[in-house]
Amino acid sequence: MKGRKAYLLALIIGALLLGGCSVDAPRIAFADLDFALADAGSGEKLFNQSNNEAPACATCHSVTGEQSSIGNSLAGLAEIAGGRAGGQSAEEYLYWSVLRPGRYLVAGYSNIMFGDYEDRLEAPDLADLIAYLLTLD
Repeated sequence: MKGRKAYLLALIIGALLLGGCSVDAPRIAFADLDFALADAGSGEKLFNQSNNEAPACATCHSVTGEQSSIGNSLAGLAEIAGGRAGGQSAEEYLYWSVLRPGRYLVAGYSNIMFGDYEDRLEAPDLADLIAYLLTLD
């Protein structure tokens, strides 16, 4: 039995490495976000209030530069988002940061961010939220 489990695990890992399946594919594809129609004002509302039983981003994140023991400050995010993950635009980095919060951790913080935003937001909401985050200088 031990050999069979190791064989199955090797098959799964091989499929993942070769792109045979994707366990990390979000329900909302990045390509489905229309940033030309995104509304930063609506995104700010999403940031500051609970949506569909998901906690408000402002519960843990400051936009004023004040540090929190829960989440990092997002002040200046617009300037650094595009350089945080090589080869990714600021929009794509923020997309992954919201939908897969453990993917890019800020030094000194743990992956305790609410992980179900993709189940609570729709594509236009996510685009709005990202548009707002890109206003944080």
